[in-house]
Amino acid sequence: MSDSLWNIQCVWKRYYVAFLKSLPYYLLTTFLEPIFYLLAFGIGVGTLVGNIHTQGRILSYRSFVFSGIIAQTLLFQGFFEGGFGGFVRMYYQKIFQAIAITPVTLSEVLWGELLWDATKATVAAEVVGMIGVIAGHFYLESLITLIPVCFLGGMLFSAMGLASAGYSRTIDELSYPQYLLVFPMFLFCGVFYPIGNLPRILQYIAWIFPLTAVNSLVRTLTLGLPFQFMAMGIMLAWTVIFVWIARYSMIQRLVK
Repeated sequence: MSDSLWNIQCVWKRYYVAFLKSLPYYLLTTFLEPIFYLLAFGIGVGTLVGNIHTQGRILSYRSFVFSGIIAQTLLFQGFFEGGFGGFVRMYYQKIFQAIAITPVTLSEVLWGELLWDATKATVAAEVVGMIGVIAGHFYLESLITLIPVCFLGGMLFSAMGLASAGYSRTIDELSYPQYLLVFPMFLFCGVFYPIGNLPRILQYIAWIFPLTAVNSLVRTLTLGLPFQFMAMGIMLAWTVIFVWIARYSMIQRLVK
């Protein structure tokens, strides 16, 4: 077990060293994206909306949207890193195959991949949360309490992306889960409005998707909204399912 954990750590560290080479670009895009969303929706739309009522609380629309951007960041960072990044590393760069011919096994490579993708998504979400603290929307301690939820959410969406990469024959086929799964979650899982505003049948459908659960947990920790027990169960269940699918699909794809 200790050897396996050491190998997984080595894979994670390999990604970390490669990541440092593109750190300025990563920080630039990670900081700019939430600022653009805040300007467009928090200030632009927020000026029209003002305050909103949700789960017995009155919140500024700007704070509501900013907390949703944290969950949306986990979705986009996790899925695109696991999906497009994973496909490039598997198909074009052959990194998985190259590492697997060392004493590191393919299973350990995939665990290192998922843990790195989740780490990167967590850092991006924490950056968004830090901007929210600076802007006065969240308390500073929420950055600490968010870490476990962000990491688990990052793992979930990274596994979703890696599973998509495992089943895609070409990189263009990743557009199918992107447009049929990621973007619908982005639009209908409560990032920009309370899902209680949707018709009841659409609320039930929205709760099927994992982003709704992640949104709920993030808003509990940042805005103090009531904790919804089913949100944690849904997120844990989808994490287990997608991690298993991601590992199975990649092993089937890579083992000849």
